[in-house]
Amino acid sequence: MTDLAALRPIAKPLVIDLVKEAGVDVSEWSDFKGSNPAMNPKYCYNWSFRQPDKVVVALFFHEDLTIAGEDIVHDQNIRLRDGRFGGRGAAQWKKRANELDDNLRIAYRDGLPVRAIILEGEKRDHLDAEAESSAVEKRRLDPVPWAVTSYDAASGHCIVTRGALPARSTDADDPEIQGFEGEERRRYILHRRREASVRAKKIQAALWENKGFLKCEVPRCGFDFKATYGELGKEFAHVHHLKPLSEAPAEGRPIKLNELAIVCANCHAMIHRGGECRPMDALIPAR
Repeated sequence: MTDLAALRPIAKPLVIDLVKEAGVDVSEWSDFKGSNPAMNPKYCYNWSFRQPDKVVVALFFHEDLTIAGEDIVHDQNIRLRDGRFGGRGAAQWKKRANELDDNLRIAYRDGLPVRAIILEGEKRDHLDAEAESSAVEKRRLDPVPWAVTSYDAASGHCIVTRGALPARSTDADDPEIQGFEGEERRRYILHRRREASVRAKKIQAALWENKGFLKCEVPRCGFDFKATYGELGKEFAHVHHLKPLSEAPAEGRPIKLNELAIVCANCHAMIHRGGECRPMDALIPAR
């Protein structure tokens, strides 16, 4: 569906009910002096919520949604809403903007689905220091999940796409995905999601075999993310399919640990450069 008008909310249910419906535990909302958990100021005015390792809930104004090709997207830089021009609510705007930006970053990094609560009302002009806070008149939880399809950590520019399949950032950057388009690309992402556990087991097995280190298995490489980047690179690596996924049946096939290899991002890109799947042994010439 690319009809923006059909996404416009027509009622105003409670935020707590929509967040709960989206899959977030709201039990902590009751932990305050008021009688109605829905009015807990620690949560009810937030712009985003997260259930760890499960889902991110983001509040989007309907007027911020646009159509890109055949998709409905929220194409914004959340960091620009941080109250940098002052105003009575600047501190809270900064906190909520930072939380929303961080939750979208996590959704992109970890491949979490995004449930969008669509808002209608008077949106605050973040460029006006004297502007009042936004006034929401109506809201709804979109029944269709969204996904962060692009996130620039340096600039904060983020695109969230309605109906897209979430993929971990390492999967989104996976050079193998460049060889798939349309329905094949969709099947590829679904396959990556299904095999997430075996890929995690491959990393854990490699960590155990190498006493806590992850080294690229391409001969004459041996790059170690943790040795180079410290804690940032801990337990990080790309996982390469020794048998090309393009040769797998459309319904997919079981993946075994010995069919996967730990590789660095550079070697992975070279293996698949030009849409090919080169053998690891001859990737780096012997000197």
